[in-house]
Amino acid sequence: MTEAVINHFQLATPLSVREVKLSHLRCHQDLTWACDAGMNLVIGANGCGKTTLLESVYMMAHGRSFRQARDPFLLRHGEQRFMIHGQWQRFGPMHLSVAGRRGQTTIRLQGRDIQRRKDVSESFPVLVDAPQGRRLLDGAPGERRRWLDALVMTCFVSVRTHYHHYMRALMQRSRLLRQRAGADELKVWEQQIVYHGEPIVAMRQRLIDELNVLLVDEQALTEYPVSLEMSMSDYQRQDWLDRLVDKREEDRRAGSLRYGPHSDIVHIHFQQREIRSAGSRGQQRLAAIALKMAECGLWMRYRRLIPVLLLDDCLEALDSERQCRVLERLQKSHAQVLMTAPAGITVPTHINMNVQVLSEQGLSALNDRNTTTAMASTVAVEQAIKLEEAA
Repeated sequence: MTEAVINHFQLATPLSVREVKLSHLRCHQDLTWACDAGMNLVIGANGCGKTTLLESVYMMAHGRSFRQARDPFLLRHGEQRFMIHGQWQRFGPMHLSVAGRRGQTTIRLQGRDIQRRKDVSESFPVLVDAPQGRRLLDGAPGERRRWLDALVMTCFVSVRTHYHHYMRALMQRSRLLRQRAGADELKVWEQQIVYHGEPIVAMRQRLIDELNVLLVDEQALTEYPVSLEMSMSDYQRQDWLDRLVDKREEDRRAGSLRYGPHSDIVHIHFQQREIRSAGSRGQQRLAAIALKMAECGLWMRYRRLIPVLLLDDCLEALDSERQCRVLERLQKSHAQVLMTAPAGITVPTHINMNVQVLSEQGLSALNDRNTTTAMASTVAVEQAIKLEEAA
């Protein structure tokens, strides 16, 4: 870990979840989840609701699911309303709650309704890596661009205004092209596109450079270098304006502008090749965790907060040696880690972790680490027998 990262940690405030209470959320009737400030692992059979526990923490910070689920699907079958209540630690005790019914979700902080959800997500940062979440490594290019832009606006708050005006100028230019407006009207909005697009391009590149520096520190985890690169044009002001003029008719026929920061592509390289094609599932999993570590470093640097990390099935597709490497890296992190793993996982005894087993009876603490595999396997067998009996 570099000296700069250590300094940022010393100035940052740690955030943690101490207790979560669920009621009528997905498959859970009533459940209480007590968490330690460090590493927390929930193990259990498939379909027992492990991911829902992580989802509940994310919803308290964002007011929505990272699985992009609609409210009706969040409700336990036959119920009309779900509740999530969390006790957090940020400077001191804080209470966040989410109440939801069909088509409506309400967030309360310290007993008061929150109107701007962004205020909560920026004060209670929660980072997630989940198979059902945003697919940065193997998803569509737009996913990576939106992730990067959200991070840019988190680190450089002044750029948000430029994003807003840039998108507005894009829509106005497209509208005028459809109406076959005159060159003078188009010129005004094209100048706005360039004026507000330049700081977006600059801050994106700055952030990518900083992420790449942080990813160098994660090479012990990823084995091979992982880096980000933005595929974009050389946005010189006059050349950019000239291109907008030259492409007016082509953009009118296409119905949109296909040149600019809104269409740039973020590449994630592994061994100097695109990780989607060059990396195995296990290597992609390690790279995804490394990206979250780097993202956490930026939160510490620019927002002076240490986020909560949610890692759903992060040990999937990894052999025992790499699983151990992931756990050792997470143990060194300054962030609280909430993670899940399937039944049968073995946690090395030198890893300091709060391990709990989730079954139909709820959560139970695992005091003897050596029995992790046996207990988890028992849960899996019990559920398999019940499925066979039901069939």
